[in-house]
Amino acid sequence: GILTDEDAIISDALNHASIIDGIRLCKAERRRYTHADMDELESHLQETQDKRIRLIATDGVFSMDGDVAPLQRIRELATQYNAQVFIDECHATGFFGPTGRGSDEYCGVYGEIDIINS
Repeated sequence: GILTDEDAIISDALNHASIIDGIRLCKAERRRYTHADMDELESHLQETQDKRIRLIATDGVFSMDGDVAPLQRIRELATQYNAQVFIDECHATGFFGPTGRGSDEYCGVYGEIDIINS
């Protein structure tokens, strides 16, 4: 796997069940932040600086409400705290964003996301 018990995964509370199931199978420390709460995400990033890898996991577009993850701010925080970003684009690829490339394109961070599941 990508993550071990030396790592941390920080997940949006409203992530799709498939992301949550995958996180449960992972050996990394698991943390969750209130949906789209960037202050809480930053607190988790600060508290896990001793971890080898910190992975922020979020849906690009949240299927239940249709809102979009604040990917620009997530990318800024990931850069500031040397973390990686994973987005699930199953509800965005092919039709969301100016040319259908997804939420990363829509949010202006196309090419800046570390892992994209589509």
